[in-house]
Formats: sequence, C-alpha cells, structure tokens
Amino acid sequence: MKGIEQFREKLHYSVYPTDKFKTTTCLVSFSAPLSTETIADRALLPYIMEKSTEAYPSIELFHTPLEELYDAALYAGASKVGKEHVIQFQLEVVSDGLVGEPVLSRAIKLLEEVLLRPNAYDGAFQPLIVEQELRLQRQRIESVYDDKMRFAQQRLQELLGGELAIPSLGTLDQLDAVTPRSLYAAYESMIRHDRIDVYVVGDVDRAQVTEAFAPLETLGEPFERAYPEPVAREFQRLEEEQAINQSKLHLAYAVDVDPKSEDAVRMQVFNGLFGGFPHSKLFMNVREKESLAYYAASQYSSLSRMLFVYAGIDASNQAKTEQIIDAQLADLKAGHFDDMTLEQTKEMLYHQRRQLGDNPRQLIAWMSGSDIRPFSLEEEMTIIERTTRDDVAALANRLELTAVYCLKGGTA
Repeated sequence: MKGIEQFREKLHYSVYPTDKFKTTTCLVSFSAPLSTETIADRALLPYIMEKSTEAYPSIELFHTPLEELYDAALYAGASKVGKEHVIQFQLEVVSDGLVGEPVLSRAIKLLEEVLLRPNAYDGAFQPLIVEQELRLQRQRIESVYDDKMRFAQQRLQELLGGELAIPSLGTLDQLDAVTPRSLYAAYESMIRHDRIDVYVVGDVDRAQVTEAFAPLETLGEPFERAYPEPVAREFQRLEEEQAINQSKLHLAYAVDVDPKSEDAVRMQVFNGLFGGFPHSKLFMNVREKESLAYYAASQYSSLSRMLFVYAGIDASNQAKTEQIIDAQLADLKAGHFDDMTLEQTKEMLYHQRRQLGDNPRQLIAWMSGSDIRPFSLEEEMTIIERTTRDDVAALANRLELTAVYCLKGGTA
C-alpha cells in the first residue's frame, strides 16, 4: 500500500501514517523458531503477560491506566506462522490529535511495562496467575476436541508431520510441564533472542515512532525469516469414527510454489476459483449441484506450501465427494472455467484489498504478511489482474494430493 514506510533500526518497523482513523494501532511481534520443546510455554506466555505488570500486579490494577488512557485496549496472543512461533502484543489508543494530548507515548510506556517489567519475582511469574491461566489454557486445548472441524484439521496436520503437526497451543502433556519458572525462562528467551517487528497505523510519523519504541531497541536478535522448503511426502489416509452426525472430510494438497514468488499471489486466484468463494467450483458443485456437503471450501497456506480442502458430509457420501472434488481440480488443470468466473474471482480479491484501508487491524495483519512477500499491495493487485486462464491451469497442475483425513460419524 502506498504510504507504508518500512525501515530498520535494530528492530524492523512498518509504519502507515494516516489521519483517517480516530485511533492509533500498534503491534509488537516476537518471532522464534517453532519447537515442540517451547510451544506450550510460549503459547501461554502472552496470556500471563497481558494481565498485570510489576507496577500493576493484578488485573484490576492494570485496568486503571488503560481507562485513564481513554479506555485504551491491549491484546496479546500467539500463533504458528510457517516455521516460526509468533507472540504478539497489540495496543489500540485514541489518536493524540483527537484529544489534544500525547496519549500514544503514555500508552507505549505502559506497553513497555508489560514487555520489560512483567509481574514476576525471583525468576518466576506469580503462581496464582499462572495456575488460573493454565486452567484456561487446558480448556482451550480440550475445546479443540469439541470443535470437530478444528479437530479434523489438527488430525490431518498430524498426518503431514513436521511443523504442521505441532499444535498451536501445545498438548495437555506439554502443558503439565509448564511452571512459573519455565514461563519466565521462556520470557527471558523471547526478549533476548526473538526477532522483533513493530507495526504502527495512525496519525504518526517515523521520528515519533522510533522515539516511542526506543527502549525496545535493546531487545531481541535480528535474523532472517525461515521459509519452508518443499517436502517429499508419501500419500497418507486416515479414517476415524466418533458419535457425531456430520462427518468431516479434510484433504491436503502439496503446493510446489515459493511463498515469496508471484505465483504465491496467483495461487489466491486459483484458490478463489477452487473453493475460496461462494461462486467457486467446490461450493457450486459439491455443495449446491450434487448436495453432497453441508459446506465445501478450500484454503491456501503459502508458508506451509499447502492447500487444504474442507467438507462436512454424510459418511455414506465420502467416496463420491472425493471423486467430485477431484473432478473440480481436473477442470481447473484443463482450464475449464469461464471468463466471467475468473473476473468475478479477481474482483473479490480486489475488494478484500480495498477494504484493508478501512480497518487498522486488517491493515496491520496485511503489513505483517507483506513482510513475507516482496510486493506492495498495488503490485499484488497488478499480479492478480494479469493472472490468466493458463496461469491458473499451470498452478493447478502443481498440486499433489498428499493426505486425506475423514472423521466419520457413527451413532450420534
């Protein structure tokens, strides 16, 4: 997007100065290599840190300075991104110009309290807070089993192995090993060794941002993002049964596309035609025409070099559903789709990008993703505009079915 300023001090900054919004939104992102040894501690850490600090050692006390900053909001979370585990702290605060005082600098100082002076003593986080958050984290992990679509996707990724197989929250067994001291060790590793990226959207300038975040310049270690390499996988199939009404059919296709390439942008056109939009082949043929699925969709993950297909079906329709899905991919490989559908797909992708400028959170999410792709928003839209039928067919022929998982309904 025109106007985004990207620069590096020790930290990497992406700043979009604009007076369009009434708020300023900041995101500080900590990235480290994904590991089964650290995932449980790191996944829990942001929930611990966002609740209190050394100066405000309870949830109630910590709410006070946020309220004084015109009800500023602070969120934290963690996720898997390709080969990395990412912990993020997001701050939303009213624009300085709207209230006539330097709210942003005060809010960032509070964020620095969270990052630099957490509620810990003698190398450990507060046991009571840790125990409360451990209980909630167990509930989050257990809830995956109850959400059958998420459960099926997790089981599919376990089939694929590698980084994909690592649950984003860790496992219950891994969580049992988490302690106040192990969490503090994870915190120290995060602030010393993670790559730190800062994103800001609002009525700010470069000098204001670098001055406000200067105390964080002593943290972390700059290192290059780790990109996944193509992995040779043998085809795998797994079917399991549970007492559910609707079976969950999940397929994984390996995608031979560099996530930094123009083809990774073109893959979004392919995905839109295949199963990404309501006019896609999967939706129109598997769900609408054949009435085989309650839902049918696809999702492209460039960093994983995978494309996933999801369908909610009756168990008796599994074989036929797989055949119809394969037929839709064969059509795309052969270039069998009309010009109107191709243009409709492009227009919907344009629309998604046009909307980015209307929402600071979505804009920051795009900015963080654009660090992976060496294209501006305008360049991405040009690549999409120039994507042809032959481009889509060529990409379709670079997909290889790698794994199929079906959670079949038994007696509900």
